[in-house]
Amino acid sequence: MIKTYDFKSPKKFTKERMSIVENLYEGFSRSLATWLTGLLQVYCEVSVTKIEECRYQEYISEGEDISMFALMNLIPENKEYNESPIVFEMEPALCFFMIERLLGGQGTEYELDREFTDIEMAIIEHLLKKITEYVQDAWNGYMDIRAALTGMETNSHLLQMSAPEDVILVVEMEVRVKELSTKFYLAMPAANVEELTSKFGFKYVQKTKRRDNGAARRENLVSNLLETDVELRAILHRFELDAQEVMKLQVGDVVPLNKRIDSDIEVMVEDVSSFTAKPGHTKLRKAIQIEKVL
Repeated sequence: MIKTYDFKSPKKFTKERMSIVENLYEGFSRSLATWLTGLLQVYCEVSVTKIEECRYQEYISEGEDISMFALMNLIPENKEYNESPIVFEMEPALCFFMIERLLGGQGTEYELDREFTDIEMAIIEHLLKKITEYVQDAWNGYMDIRAALTGMETNSHLLQMSAPEDVILVVEMEVRVKELSTKFYLAMPAANVEELTSKFGFKYVQKTKRRDNGAARRENLVSNLLETDVELRAILHRFELDAQEVMKLQVGDVVPLNKRIDSDIEVMVEDVSSFTAKPGHTKLRKAIQIEKVL
């Protein structure tokens, strides 16, 4: 069999080394999907679609005119390893989608051809700090390492991660949320990837992969969902009025309720009836005391 080989862009990684990187970022993608689902209150899918080697100059030249780049730094606890830069690229459509959802919108106005405002940049910076933590967690599954967000850019030509001719490893991830399908990219110098993964034998990777079972994924899902904000409502009573009665209501009118003052009231979590409670007060505030879990 004859295969073509590009001597200008030699391949540095074996299939075994590629599988190590893929396994590492598959864990990252699952954690990120769980976090985004809870944060945006809509189901998100994140999956690794491609891992490839290329020259740094090629990666920069193929970038969008306007995109969001996070500059991260991996700092191994073992000082025998060098620190490694990472560029995390997020397409503008996903940035605008997340901003709109976090500000209470439906997430429909994301195809915008403009620069980010200062307020939008501050929101994205907060999100990128959390994403940096998930990058750190992914690498911590293999070695003791710390990740730090060191900067943000919207112009790829201002990035300074490697020399133009250096070989880098680019991990492409697809993000699906509602009708939006977009991409994440993580770029890292190939020399640093090779150095950091040099101690990851194939057997170690397989052993680590087996530990990543359903129980671990459920634990990760629960831990992320526990950070999600939910609405809690205490329903004093439900009754019906016709439109004419509602139109006649005035300030000071008393609406009698067919309910005893010492009877239980319903407590809703989002739209689910979850508790019964007694009304009361604590100091100068109205309060409820949970009586029963439904």
